[in-house]
Amino acid sequence: MKLSTYAKKVGISYDTALRWFKAGKITGYQMDTGTIIVTQDEAKEQPQKVVIYMWAY
Repeated sequence: MKLSTYAKKVGISYDTALRWFKAGKITGYQMDTGTIIVTQDEAKEQPQKVVIYMWAY
């Protein structure tokens, strides 16, 4: 799948996904046209983090 689609699927920005691809955290390949394709095995969703903020009076 395209890198932009992968980024939307796992809930990160395209810039973050591009950084991860360049750092080797996401496996895939870049086509001659410049499009980055993420391999299907890497397209699994990453664990999500939940942040809870509470204001006490």
